[in-house]
Amino acid sequence: MCSSPLVTVEGVSKVYHLYKRPQDRLRQLVAVGGHKYYREHWALRDVSFDISPGESFGIIGRNGAGKSTLLQIMAGVLQPTSGRVETPGRVAALLELGSGFKPEFTGRQNVFINAAVLGVPRKVTEERLEEIIEFADIGAHIDQPVRTYSSGMFLRLAFAVTISLEPELLIVDEALAVGDIFFRQKCYARLEALMAKGVGVVLVSHAMNDVAQFCKRALYLERGQTRFLGPAMEAVKLYMLAARPTGAGPLASAESGLEPPQGFGEADFWPGPDDFLDISGAGRAENGLAECSRVAVLDHQGAPSLAFEQGGLANFYVEYRVLADLEVPVAGVELVSDRGVIVFGKNTLQYDCLVPEFVPAGSILRFCFQVKLDIHVGEYSFNVGLTTMGAKDFARRSEMTHPELDSRNTVLSTLSGLACLAVTFRQTDTSPVQLTHHGLANLPGQASLAFLPSGETP
Repeated sequence: MCSSPLVTVEGVSKVYHLYKRPQDRLRQLVAVGGHKYYREHWALRDVSFDISPGESFGIIGRNGAGKSTLLQIMAGVLQPTSGRVETPGRVAALLELGSGFKPEFTGRQNVFINAAVLGVPRKVTEERLEEIIEFADIGAHIDQPVRTYSSGMFLRLAFAVTISLEPELLIVDEALAVGDIFFRQKCYARLEALMAKGVGVVLVSHAMNDVAQFCKRALYLERGQTRFLGPAMEAVKLYMLAARPTGAGPLASAESGLEPPQGFGEADFWPGPDDFLDISGAGRAENGLAECSRVAVLDHQGAPSLAFEQGGLANFYVEYRVLADLEVPVAGVELVSDRGVIVFGKNTLQYDCLVPEFVPAGSILRFCFQVKLDIHVGEYSFNVGLTTMGAKDFARRSEMTHPELDSRNTVLSTLSGLACLAVTFRQTDTSPVQLTHHGLANLPGQASLAFLPSGETP
């Protein structure tokens, strides 16, 4: 049995009166004969949709399409000129970063202020205070005036308050774009948990990848009117098609050769000491048999980089200190999207890399992974790891299934959240066309066509 809609928006329109001069407002008040001293601007015209409990719903459109007006009407901030809007009792909205925060008050004090605005009793806020502070993860700044906060800290605290107070409908307007990739991963995980409890989530974003992956359906607004309402992926495709630039000149391709770095494996090749990342803040899990000591990311020219064009070549260099005798070492690297999705993960076993069958304590292991970043434009965190397996199991690796191989590996070291990689659109040659692939990855393959002239039968 279908549940009733959580949100109903029916025939909603919103018109604004625009005056050329301030005095025209007064003249309009005393005008007779129907004379108008203003022109009408319709921010919305006859917009209708509904949202089910637990549904993720996207709203997209160019600037000025009416998205913010629609959200303010849904949040109860504005009243529509015509139409009907029905929303649940507990609606929480992140419409403007830090809105409602008192600059001179501390973060802790603002938690109670924001909760009160949302209609949450103080006792309930006190019960959830530690959860809010933990999720915001801003440390001692929670007791500092919020006027000293960065935009990222504003977001962390505002989002933590909003989602911790169990709304029935959560409206998020571009707020997640401010946070770093690690915080966005945590936010999306919490949104998924809320949706599992029946909370409806409305996401407004110019990040089309977020809308396509997170939202089930989407509304595409154009000049205040519904251009499309349906599956989020279809809405995103229409939006991207409309936004595609015309007359763009040719762009040169990113370097994408897969030749191994010259000299790797020889004593004279390894990134310089200034090329390595600071890994002190990474999430580290190790069992004392080996430890990750250094990690570097270099581009195809051998320069340290955390920004790559689509299709560019990233070289991951990872060094481990071996603290106890080991048999066959197996090392790997993985890329994780801001939604927490592992978009790539591969190890030396899968690459069929030459490795020793015995590594004595005190040894240093150095690995290089070359990854062609033919993935969607966006930000990705990356993790590295080291495991070990017996020499006998390694010898018969081709005979074993994936679950068998996985079970024979003993984890020695994992480092997560090392850094954020940015993948951008190609800036040079994009042969054969500028249009990139859809989805997370560019899978190998080809397309062909058979042309049959009119009148011929197969």
